[in-house]
Amino acid sequence: MIAPYKWLCDYVDMDIAPEELKRKLIMTGCQVEGYRDLGAGLHGVVVGKILTIQKHPDADKLSICSVDVGEETLQIVCGANNIFVGAYVPVAKIGAVLPGGITINKSKLRGVFSCGMLCSGRELELGPDDYPGADVDGIMILQNEPKLGTPLIDLLGLDDTIFEIEVGANRPDCLSMIGVARECAAALDKGITLPD
Repeated sequence: MIAPYKWLCDYVDMDIAPEELKRKLIMTGCQVEGYRDLGAGLHGVVVGKILTIQKHPDADKLSICSVDVGEETLQIVCGANNIFVGAYVPVAKIGAVLPGGITINKSKLRGVFSCGMLCSGRELELGPDDYPGADVDGIMILQNEPKLGTPLIDLLGLDDTIFEIEVGANRPDCLSMIGVARECAAALDKGITLPD
């Protein structure tokens, strides 16, 4: 059984993290095979807007971009050729850990500091099923002018955790979301709110 955490929260007032919920469900005898963060590798990636692009003085294929990410403007060196002023793009801020374990640090590229990274769909392990245009060769261009600084996981609807529950032959009550929600309510000693 696949059970999204946010959907379970529609039925039970959860005040604990998904990892703690997993532990409590296991304590009740529910076989939680695992759980996964849908936004893994996207934390620290936000919506930015390219304000300016200048040619790098010491590299033909690099550009120096000024990118507004909501609460600040970052200088980012980029090698993609599909960027343009006014483009809304995913920006990995310093400290972000991308899929594959790449950590974004302040770095110097050919003598110019880069304080983040403009991301392609490939670097974020996203495809056209996740976001239209994520498969383009170059930086992923975001549509509809999303709010600057918005976490990418919120924009893509990936701010959730999915539980994988093995339902035993003696637990047919856990073959539905309401059944799993009842189990969560029992594990947390809380009430359940059923849909109309």
